[in-house]
Formats: sequence, C-alpha cells, structure tokens
Amino acid sequence: MKFYGDWLPDDLRRFRFIEAIFRETCLRHGYGETRTPVIEKLYWFTGAGILSPDLMHKIYTFLDWDGWSGERVVLRPDNTVPVCRLFSEYFMKQKQARLFYVEDVFRYNEEQKAGGRHCQLGLELLGNFDFPPVRDAEVILLLVEFFKELKIGKIKITLSHAGILRAYIKTLGLSPAEEEDAFALLLEGRTHELRRICVQRHGMDGLSRLMDLRGSSAAFLTNLKALGKNSADFLAAAAELEQIASILEKLGVHFEINPAIRKDLTYYTGVMFDVDVEGTIVGSGGRYDNLLQRFTGEPIGGCGFCLYAEALMELCKTLYGAFEERPSITLVADFNKEADVVQAIKTAEKLRAAGLSVQLSAHKSARMNGQIKKGKDGYILEALSKSKKEAFLLPLKSIKKLIEFWGVCCD
Repeated sequence: MKFYGDWLPDDLRRFRFIEAIFRETCLRHGYGETRTPVIEKLYWFTGAGILSPDLMHKIYTFLDWDGWSGERVVLRPDNTVPVCRLFSEYFMKQKQARLFYVEDVFRYNEEQKAGGRHCQLGLELLGNFDFPPVRDAEVILLLVEFFKELKIGKIKITLSHAGILRAYIKTLGLSPAEEEDAFALLLEGRTHELRRICVQRHGMDGLSRLMDLRGSSAAFLTNLKALGKNSADFLAAAAELEQIASILEKLGVHFEINPAIRKDLTYYTGVMFDVDVEGTIVGSGGRYDNLLQRFTGEPIGGCGFCLYAEALMELCKTLYGAFEERPSITLVADFNKEADVVQAIKTAEKLRAAGLSVQLSAHKSARMNGQIKKGKDGYILEALSKSKKEAFLLPLKSIKKLIEFWGVCCD
C-alpha cells in the first residue's frame, strides 16, 4: 500500500510559513501549545458519539505490544479527543484551558487509495465559560484573524448547529437507534439516502427542506425557526446559532448558514462550521459539550477547530509559487590537499556563524561545468540566489568582504 504524506523541502518552507502565523495568532489570544502521543487507546475514539461509521473504516488500529493482555490502540485519527484526555489529566483543578496544537492524524485516503499522514493546526477552548455562544464566536474570529494574516484569498465561513439537526430528527418518529443512524448519514453527506428514509418510512419531507435551506445573515434564521416551531430544543439551538451569527455579522465576517454541513465526527453538540478558501475546504470545527464528560465525569464544554495543513500549503503554492530558499554559498576547495580542506571548513564555520548558508564542494566536481577558477590565495566562491548565480574569487581571510559581497549579490 502506498503511504501518502511525504513532504519535500519546498513543502516544509510553505508549512513553516503557515505554522509561524498560526502559532503567533494563538499566542496572542492566550492559548498554550500542547502535544499528545501518536498512539492512543482505541476505546477513547470508539465510544458513542466520537467517530462516524464512515471514519471508523479509515483508522489504523492494532493490539498493543504483547498481543495477549495488551489492549487495542490506534494511530490517532483526530486531535480533539487526545486534547480532551490531556485536559482531564492536567487541567481539572483550573477547569478551563486554552490549548493549541500542530499535530498529525492518520487516516486511510479513499480517493488516493493510500494510507496517509495528515497534519492539522488546531485549537480547543475548554471549560464551562460564561456565554458559550460568545466563546464560539471568539474561536471563529481567531480563525478569521489567522486568515487575514496568511493572505491566501477570500474565506467563507459556513455555519450549522448540531442541536438543530438532532432536534428536527427527533420530530420524525424514529427509534433512538434510527435517530443516530439518521444523524450519521447527514454528517457523512449521504443526503439522498436520508431523504429516501424520511419520505418512504415516515411520509415526511420536512428534513429535505431543512437540508436545502441556505442563508447569509442572522435574519435568515427567522425562516429556519419556522420549520421547527413545535420543538423547544430546535428553537433553543436556532436562537444560539442566531446569536453567534449576529456577532459575526456586526464584526463584518461573511458567512453562509447551511444546516446540512458535512462532518466526519459525531461528537458535536452545538455550532459547527467549515472554512472555505477559493472553493477548497481548509478547516472545520464546532462545539462539543458532551465529549469532555467521557474523560472527566463532569459536564464540561468545549469548542475548537482544526485546519488542514496540506490544503493550506497547496493554496500557498498557487498564490506565492515556490518559497525562496535561504541563498547559499558554495566554497570550492581542492579536496586532495588537506590544508585546503581545513581552511575551507574554518571559513565555512565563520560564515555560518554570521548567519549564512554554506556548503563545500570539490573543485573537480563535474556539476560545476568548468566554471571553477583557482587562485593562488583563495577559492572560487559561488553565490546562489533566486535570481542570480555568480562566481567570485576572494582570499579566504577576507570574511568581511565576503559577507559584503553576499549582501550585494542576494539583495
């Protein structure tokens, strides 16, 4: 099986650019960085309301090392669950935490028929803060701030609410098991199958109308409420989404409301959102008020999001092209002469200490294509930048002049 997830040097340059902006944005908002193990216990992910049936078929799981008494473990397919487990072990005294991460997840990629490592940049706002809708809006606004600094195109936030979907499904007269199946079908995007079930088995097409609704203002939710006017849970969830949308609207954030937003994870209980840049989904998140209780035994809320590093890197590639490498200097010496090699190494060390990128090359190297000129008191210096490639001869003792040349050559 092919394994998907190799990154080349230019990929890493794009990633470091994205990572630096994300990390600085999180730190400005009071979040602290954390890391969790790649291998976690499987049962933390397989409990009710953790993974959708579709995602369950894409995870990598195996017995722990002894194979007999060892329990089943998994390469983490999601970062929120491990962060919640970490919170339960280290932050229960404070009962609140602002945490962010830059971590890999591991899932089978059906489109590419390959195993895969996928990097995520995400954060979690954990704890029973006052006014949860305001906190949800705060998380989304941090996301918007990050994209403003990244400058890779216009973003679109798509909002939904898990409570609206669950409340409406409860009005269809389904059994509890059927309700969970219907919710999973909706999150997996299998809307045609869901419509068929609702119409054929219960003679109702209201859910189809709900899934087809779209709006781009807080006022739109007035129409949405009309569909669930007989459900108190539906109206409460719609009012919560309306408050979040109103805050975003007043702060100039553009969004669309789409009740049928697709998710791979079924632990969401409140607002859910996707982030789209130029037609590409680059991140998602939402509120999950029941997940932490699985670890803490107490009802503690949470809201967060994750961004898909590979999707962001591809957008950066399209917008910025290749990220320029740090220009490099090649010092050329006769490797057959020990004195020349020692002198070249000493010179390289001084240049590197000055912050320059330096490599050594033998003067007879074929790749130099005869461009080498050997002087009595120096070596050929080849300086490379994105726009220039020049050869220069300087005495090895003239480090100051060499650095001055570097500045002229690579400006």
